[in-house]
Amino acid sequence: MKVLVIPEDPHLDQYILKPVIERVFDDLSKKARIEVLQNPRMRGVEDALDHETIDAIVTKNRMVDVFLLVVDRDCAKDRRARLDALEQRHPGKLLAAMGVEEVETWLLALHRRDVEERHKLSWAQVRSECHPKETFAEPLLARLGDGGPGNGRKSAMGAIAKQWKSLCELCPEIPELRERIRARPETAS
Repeated sequence: MKVLVIPEDPHLDQYILKPVIERVFDDLSKKARIEVLQNPRMRGVEDALDHETIDAIVTKNRMVDVFLLVVDRDCAKDRRARLDALEQRHPGKLLAAMGVEEVETWLLALHRRDVEERHKLSWAQVRSECHPKETFAEPLLARLGDGGPGNGRKSAMGAIAKQWKSLCELCPEIPELRERIRARPETAS
């Protein structure tokens, strides 16, 4: 199965999204080739939510079995409705998900104790922050070493192997996406 992940900005998000989506498919015991869309390069959520852009991506990539559009919620309560509208344009091909409030929260969940202790906040407070990338992830990455791919994101995501169960508990949108993928007729067992 060929899966194309469509991020709102692949430059940094790819280093978070690819390992998470690979683990989702591993959980499903589904062999999948996961790629992150690089071209056209999205330049933010508005590009990723543009129906003409998504239509063109789906049309151009006919050999892809599943398109996963993953964007940040950014405290925009109407974002799910916009994603649902895009899914309806490509039923059975496109699934859309949101990182609450940003996909960097998934990285933060892997380093939860460090973040909670340094900022003296509960996980619920961290998760409800509208800008966790700037508020928590960038300082965390600076402490961990922000060199290398994705300004340290690739290295920081290495914790996913040992923290997968915790990540799914802390970020319920991930197991929700896994169940939506499982429910697709093409991926159901």
